[in-house]
Amino acid sequence: MRKILLIMIGFSVLFGADTFTDAKTGLTWQDNIASATVEKNWNDAKEYCRNLNLDGYSDWRLPSIKELQSIVDITKYDPAIKSGFKSVTSNGYWSSSPNVSDSSNAWKVYFYFGGTGYYNKSDKGYVRCVRGRQ
Repeated sequence: MRKILLIMIGFSVLFGADTFTDAKTGLTWQDNIASATVEKNWNDAKEYCRNLNLDGYSDWRLPSIKELQSIVDITKYDPAIKSGFKSVTSNGYWSSSPNVSDSSNAWKVYFYFGGTGYYNKSDKGYVRCVRGRQ
């Protein structure tokens, strides 16, 4: 009975995490229900990540476009995201990267097919925060 209880506790710790760490980049990603449901404008998305406290960490930030593209899997479709993520929607996620030719826009990644585009910062977009090297 004790062994079964320890195994069950181990599974809940292993599979209960609200984050996903990408072995290739070393980045840790928010991967809870909020990462598939929270929509914000660009400024509020950055603020949301700065204020996020998840799995004992408070050093979250909005990812750059390059970081967000690193979790795209172009061999997949709807959603086009690396295996291992459990909370995802196939819509557009904000990056912290502004459009250099028009400061009123910033870049998003669409996980429906993995493409990118820039949109007005006042538009709503999904938010998936990241922590780790930049």
